[in-house]
Amino acid sequence: MAGLFLVNAPFVGDGGWPSDELPPMADIGARLPRDLRVFVYHGMADDTVPPAHADLYARAIPGAIVRRIDGADHQLNGDLSIVAADIQTL
Repeated sequence: MAGLFLVNAPFVGDGGWPSDELPPMADIGARLPRDLRVFVYHGMADDTVPPAHADLYARAIPGAIVRRIDGADHQLNGDLSIVAADIQTL
């Protein structure tokens, strides 16, 4: 089984970041394989990418597993154990 793991990833498009180089991501869920498991991680103390971007991914990718990590910064405080645990589930 395959997985996509997005860690504090900026969302490009309405409500997220504008870009002249990247297409909007509003339809990203429709462009992904149906059997792909998607995990979105976002530190709630991220001062680089606003935590609201996790909500934008949740709307754009129905079925995505969204993990909001209290107290974690943009680097998840250097602790990717939650990501590793999800990888092991595949």
